[in-house]
Amino acid sequence: MKKKVWGLILAAAMTAALMGCSSKAPAETEMPEAEAPVEPTTEAPAEAEKPEAEAPAQTPADTDVNNLEGKKIAVLLKSYTDMFWVEAANEAKLQGEKYGCEVEILAPTVSNSNEEQIQLIENSLVSPPDLYVIVPADSEGIAPAIQAVNDAGIPIVNVNTKITDESVTYDTYVSCSQYDLGYTTISTAIEKIGGEGKAIIIFGKPGAQTFVERNEGAEDAFKEHAGWEVLANEIGKGTRNDAMTVMQTLLTKYPEIDMVYAQNGEMALGVVEAIKQAGRTDEIKVAADNCNSEICQAIEDGSIYMTYDDGAWAQMEMGFKAANMVLGGETVEKTYYSDIYLVDADNVTEYAKRYEE
Repeated sequence: MKKKVWGLILAAAMTAALMGCSSKAPAETEMPEAEAPVEPTTEAPAEAEKPEAEAPAQTPADTDVNNLEGKKIAVLLKSYTDMFWVEAANEAKLQGEKYGCEVEILAPTVSNSNEEQIQLIENSLVSPPDLYVIVPADSEGIAPAIQAVNDAGIPIVNVNTKITDESVTYDTYVSCSQYDLGYTTISTAIEKIGGEGKAIIIFGKPGAQTFVERNEGAEDAFKEHAGWEVLANEIGKGTRNDAMTVMQTLLTKYPEIDMVYAQNGEMALGVVEAIKQAGRTDEIKVAADNCNSEICQAIEDGSIYMTYDDGAWAQMEMGFKAANMVLGGETVEKTYYSDIYLVDADNVTEYAKRYEE
């Protein structure tokens, strides 16, 4: 992936609105004009009625001191087949080359398997790393494995999906604001589509904080638009096949659907396949979260209407910056929030260039 030139490409190509994650949901009527992505800010947009979230910190600091060189970093992901996590793994390897550290990728054979993740961590402790970068499939279910890491005295950088069991600890959390991601995706989609319609939500995996908070944001956005009715909110388990099966059932149940919100890219692609098979592509717009080359192609051919990319590459890059600070004994913030990026028909051709080999 050509991440090295990403800044130049995006600055030249972003012709649609983009919005950085913030500490509270943005105002629905004030979409920002196109601009190059900026560093996360500690200032939240004026929107008094939206619930408070954690105040975002600045990006982990760049430092001239390389505290990762020669170290072993174990990176636990939710999957090694979902393209979002493949991209995260590839970025972790690039960061390993940058810092001169050994990167071990751990991922379950069954996508989002909490049981396999626990076993992978337990096995890795036989020859322990110097630091873990952990993306849990289950925010609370991962606790036994995190406790084992805590007992071993090994630091943890928690990326993307928050570890929520308060009986265990991690050093810092790096992600975008998941609430804002769901809220912004739906607010933007409604602004682009129009003031009324009927919608379906395809929820991800129960127990994963990312999907829980995206869902809260999306539901709040729908509540602000009285002309939109949510017909159903069904579980797609975060996978393409499960989402396709669920969507097939929903298509037979509901003759009128204007929009489907799929809470990750894999589920969006499953939804698209079900809609294509039913011959309803022209009448249903699919809004999603995450991005990859396949999603870009789906946007180009019109089967996905838009997505907000929360940037696996950006989160993993920030995760390694935080890891460098942690192993250097520097003070880190509890939370670091990354930006999100709107991808639609207006900018998808340029955005897709970042996935070229």
